[in-house]
Amino acid sequence: MFEELRVILGVSDEVANIKELTPPDLVNLGGSGVRSTEGLAGLRTDELIAIVGSDVLTRDAAGNIIMAARKHWFEGDPNYT
Repeated sequence: MFEELRVILGVSDEVANIKELTPPDLVNLGGSGVRSTEGLAGLRTDELIAIVGSDVLTRDAAGNIIMAARKHWFEGDPNYT
C-alpha cells in the first residue's frame, strides 16, 4: 500500500533508497511535495521533522537523512569524506 502511494505521489526511487526513511515517511514527503533528492536536500532539519513527525524522527536522524540526500553535492570533492 505505501509503495503504491509513494509511486502515485511521485517520490523518486533515489529518495526511497535512503535507508533511514520508512514507507510512511515517503508517503508523508510526497504529500508535502518533496519528491526528489534535491527537494529533500533543500529541507532544514525542522522542516523534515514537521513533515515526518517529531514522534518518528530525532534531530540527529533528520540531519543524517538530509545529508544523505546532499551526498551527491559533494561527490568528487577531495575534502569531503
